[in-house]
Amino acid sequence: MAVMITGTSRGIGSALLKEYKGSGVSTISLTRSDRLEVSMEGQHIRVGFGWDDFEALAKELAVQSEKIGFKVNVLINNAGLLVKDSIKEVRYEDFERQMRVNAWNSLALFRAMHSEGLFADGAHILNIGSMGGVQGAVKFPGLLAYSASKAALIAITEALDAEYGDEGLAFNCLALGAVNTEMLQEAFPGYVSKVDPENMAKYIRTVADESGRIMSGKLIQATKSNPEA
Repeated sequence: MAVMITGTSRGIGSALLKEYKGSGVSTISLTRSDRLEVSMEGQHIRVGFGWDDFEALAKELAVQSEKIGFKVNVLINNAGLLVKDSIKEVRYEDFERQMRVNAWNSLALFRAMHSEGLFADGAHILNIGSMGGVQGAVKFPGLLAYSASKAALIAITEALDAEYGDEGLAFNCLALGAVNTEMLQEAFPGYVSKVDPENMAKYIRTVADESGRIMSGKLIQATKSNPEA
């Protein structure tokens, strides 16, 4: 089994990588880098990537796939960006950047990997969303762009299922509430969530490993608390 996780440099992504490592599972981590670079550490493949040329990334992963014989069973799109700004002050550049990081990149990564045949039969693509992107959920001042991008990610998940679900692939979006990460502290200084990254990582692993077998195209909500704005 091979699991690929994006955004593993800190927070939930880092905790997820630790959760999977050492359990007999092959892992692939994708973190931001100035250039495309790949290194091997036992059963782990570390990939540095500039989040630009997705085709080049997929081709390099295909080379590694041929070398060591893996297909991706689970892809967890965890990488994200939050820039807090009021509606009056938010700039288009920051709005577009969050839409690209939080929504478009997950779609572009899937398309490039799919074109190279990198997914195993029955693979599960789990997009990590936010309760901020869920219609009817509480919204907070300063998070317009972030919430809009996570709402787009939910729609992308449903659209992927509509177009690729017949291939046996599963697509789900897990909308998280407040988790005590660096990103949360940057957005809400002083707020302490009741949920830490390690506990959330354990839950995400269960969802990633199991839910693709019984559902696809679904929004899964996982929240215990919301920060005070």
